[in-house]
Amino acid sequence: MSMDWEEYLKFMDSWDGRVIDPKGFVQLEYATPVTPKEYLEFADKDLLVNGNHGLVNSLSNAKRAIDCQITNLLSVLGLKTSGNIHTKIQRIEDIGILAPRIIKKVNKIRNLLEHEFYKPTNDEAEDAVDIATLFVEATDKVFREFMDSWWVAKDGSANSGHVVTEGNKTIIYNDDLPCITFSDGLYIQYDQESCDYGLWGYYENKQVLEAEIKKGSELHIELLKYSILNDHSVVDFDEEGVAIKFIERVRGKVGISL
Repeated sequence: MSMDWEEYLKFMDSWDGRVIDPKGFVQLEYATPVTPKEYLEFADKDLLVNGNHGLVNSLSNAKRAIDCQITNLLSVLGLKTSGNIHTKIQRIEDIGILAPRIIKKVNKIRNLLEHEFYKPTNDEAEDAVDIATLFVEATDKVFREFMDSWWVAKDGSANSGHVVTEGNKTIIYNDDLPCITFSDGLYIQYDQESCDYGLWGYYENKQVLEAEIKKGSELHIELLKYSILNDHSVVDFDEEGVAIKFIERVRGKVGISL
C-alpha cells in the first residue's frame, strides 16, 4: 500500500485527534568567516573613536552586520542568496521572522549609506548600531533553536516499544529511533548539510509515503516556519491546535518531489 501527498493529507483528516511531537533541535552554523556579532563589536568600538573616521566606520559596520546576518539566514535555510537587498529581505519576511517595524528601521540605515560621502551624526551612528543589534538579536533564534525533526501524528498511535511491520515480520525497536515513534503519522526531518526536508508517512506502522521537499518551494517555506517559529517550550502549548493548523497550512502547497 502506498499513498501520494494528497491522499496522505486526506488520511490525516480522518484522525479523531492529532498531536505534534518535536524530536530534535539543533544549532545552525554561520556560513561566513566573520559573524554578524563580530561586525557589531567593530561598530561599537568605532563609536568610541572621535571624529568622522569613527562615525563613518560605525555606520558601515552596522550595515555589514545586517547584510551578513541576512546572507547567513538565507544560506542555512536553503534559500537563494542572490538578488538585491530588498529581494533578500523579502525572502526572510516571507518566513515571518521579521516584524515590519524592524524592517523599516533597517531600511533607514541603508538609505543613509546610499548617499555617497555622507557624514553621519553621532546620533545617527548610535541609532544604526542599535538597530543592527536589534535585527541580529531578533533573527538569531533561527540559529540557536532550529527544530530539525518532528511528527504530526494521530493521537493515541504512539508505539510501545516501537513496533514496525516489514512485510510479514513485526520488528520491535528499543533504541528510541525518532522516525518510528508513532504507528500513524507524518515524520519530517531537515538535513542541515543539504538544507533539504524529507518526509515519511506511516499507516499502521507501515511506511506508505516518502518524499523530498524542493528548496524554495511553497511547502519548503511552510516547513521552515514550523522549524523556526516553534513554541514548544511554552507550558500551555496546544499540541492538537498546532497539528491541525499544520495540516491546513501545508494543504495545496507545491513542493513535493517523490
